[in-house]
This record gives sequence, C-alpha cells and structure tokens, in this order.
Amino acid sequence: MSMEFFTVLPMWNYSSKQITITDSKNVQVGYIQRKYKSLRENLIHYSPLSLSFLETIHIDGEDKDNRLEIREQSFKSNLKKLKWDIFLNDPAKENKFLLEDKTKISTNPRMAYHKNKQKYVFKKDPFNRTCEVTLNDHSCVTIRIDKKIPPSLRTVMDTGDLTIIELLGIYYVINLTY
Repeated sequence: MSMEFFTVLPMWNYSSKQITITDSKNVQVGYIQRKYKSLRENLIHYSPLSLSFLETIHIDGEDKDNRLEIREQSFKSNLKKLKWDIFLNDPAKENKFLLEDKTKISTNPRMAYHKNKQKYVFKKDPFNRTCEVTLNDHSCVTIRIDKKIPPSLRTVMDTGDLTIIELLGIYYVINLTY
C-alpha cells in the first residue's frame, strides 16, 4: 500500500519558515523547518561575500508520533565528505542515525542514510525533477517536484520503516546542499 504526501518548499533557501506536510486528504500530518544556531549565522546570508563554508544546515521536524532533529557534524569531520546526525525521538526512545554524502559529481547528488542496519540511498535527478530512495536496489520512495514555482513536492511511499518527516527532512538537506 502506497501513501502520498504533499508539501511546498520555500522559494528562498535561507528561510526558516515552517514547511507543512499534508496527506492526500489535505490534512496536516507534520512539518519541517530550517534552524540556525545563532543570529550571526542567519545574517551571513546577507553578506556580499560568499561564505558558504561557514553555513551549517540544521533541520527540525515533528509529526504526531515523532520529533526529528538533523544536525550537521563538526567542521573537522566534514572536511572530506559532509555528514549529518539524525535524531529521531519517538515516544519510547531517542534514536541516532547517520546521513552521509556519497556525491561524486554535483549534478548527480547521492546521500546514504544508515538506519537500523539498513542503507537507504537517496538519488536526486535534477533533469527529470525526481528523487528516488532505494533499499537494496529496490525503489521504496519517490519524491517528485510537481511545480517549479513555488517548489511543490509529491512524495509516494511504499515502505513503513521511514517516516515522512525523515524523508522530507533529508530531501530538504539535499536541496539546500546541491
């Protein structure tokens, strides 16, 4: 059984506005939101200089059962490849997972998400405006851009192991990075 979810991303990548997630019945099921560590980090984007190496990507999200925090790892650990820690708090416990960048060419971004001893690969294809999530070379989620302005996403899930806030939080990280 597949489930469909819809969301609209902000036009401005540096926005910290809440991004609502709705289901096929147009009922809000959760949200994701970009967070800044400090006011200084937020003001860097208004600088005429390109200071992207100082930028960190942090995403928070919540649905009815889970709370999500995506935190970029330290500058030192990100020198070779970018990595994020993903904290998923459900009512029972807090879980920590790893998201790492596997991109070789920037026009073909790939991220590997390690969750519960499984490796999900996020493959973003900017030319046909889709992002496919695979597990063991089997597609389990498709995220498609339906409209360019504003960027409207349709997510079709065929798995129950990933939550919608995890998927769209990771997609938003990919979108902000590439």
